[in-house]
Amino acid sequence: MNWEVALYIAFSTVGIIQYLKGIVEAEKTIIWATMQPILCILLAFLYLKCPEWVSIGVLAFALSQLGYETIVQAIKKKLEDKI
Repeated sequence: MNWEVALYIAFSTVGIIQYLKGIVEAEKTIIWATMQPILCILLAFLYLKCPEWVSIGVLAFALSQLGYETIVQAIKKKLEDKI
């Protein structure tokens, strides 16, 4: 098993789902739970069939979303709490 590919798929999946949660008004957990395995399979296919730059772009997008949520939003919340 290639752990690098598995981590690429896992991080990409989480980042994309978090991004979609921010723009799609869906409260039901079943939607996201169903989307997760489907997205994992699609990303695995993408990783194997597309040029490397596509996979790097998907991963960069997903990580930027996760970074935004963990870093920028945390700082924003702390600033708002102080005001």
